[in-house]
Amino acid sequence: MAENKVEVNREGPSKTAETIAMVRVSESRKPEDERICYDPYAIRFISQEVLDFVANNPEEFRAFVVQNERLVPGARNSIVARVRFFDDIVKSSISDGLEQLVILGAGYDTRAYRIEGLNKIRVFEVDHPATQSIKIEKIIEIFGSFPDNVTYVPVNLEVDKWGQRLLESRYDKSLKTLFIMEGLLMYLSPEIVDEILYFIVNNSGKDSAIIFDYIPLSVVDGTCELEAGKNWQKGVTDVGEPFLFGIGDGTIESFLVQRGFSKIRNVTSEDYKKLYFHETNENVKVNSLSSFTR
Repeated sequence: MAENKVEVNREGPSKTAETIAMVRVSESRKPEDERICYDPYAIRFISQEVLDFVANNPEEFRAFVVQNERLVPGARNSIVARVRFFDDIVKSSISDGLEQLVILGAGYDTRAYRIEGLNKIRVFEVDHPATQSIKIEKIIEIFGSFPDNVTYVPVNLEVDKWGQRLLESRYDKSLKTLFIMEGLLMYLSPEIVDEILYFIVNNSGKDSAIIFDYIPLSVVDGTCELEAGKNWQKGVTDVGEPFLFGIGDGTIESFLVQRGFSKIRNVTSEDYKKLYFHETNENVKVNSLSSFTR
């Protein structure tokens, strides 16, 4: 993999977390029969500065959205499909007897507060302290207090012993657990990704599962021939959050099997387009470089 020489910003709250929340906001405003996902709380995680800019400069903001779509066609649609797919997996897991949920790199994820049934399941939100502190402030503003079933675990995944912190936070490694890693692994080094997967394999109960999204290795190392891949890496690098990890084309199953996982389901961009984009959404583009797996 090519050496990444850019400075990585991990001190302040994640810019990407707010960007993803903004996508959820715009999708949630669509009519019920058109939207792919729905998050009534996402808007509470958008800074007032951003909200004011959008309100006072609608044409400029619209041009910004169009420009991003031109640079990485279908990126927004893949994000909303990812939210919906992960939501659906959480809901089906609850029906199948889920006992714990661990959200790594939780950012402004709101599943613990909006998915029916999760209030009876222990949820652990693991994230960088700079982002999590803002998340906690917003949760208190929305609900007045912390939900009893949610435990916040502040860690820097790149330097802290997050697994040890999780265990110290009363995580029970004997329980059936779902680990969510949404929009996370591509921002971590391959070594840290391996450490995370190793912990999960060796510290989770029977029938536990993982779900994450990933990008091709070629986007990370600069060999991607698609202009969208080059634009995507440049875009995240420009905000100090470059992609560091990818998986070679056609190797996801062998990658996970080698790390102790089984019953792997890979979901390509074609798969989730067929799954969610119908009728008025049938002809929309999705990002061909974004895949999910569980």
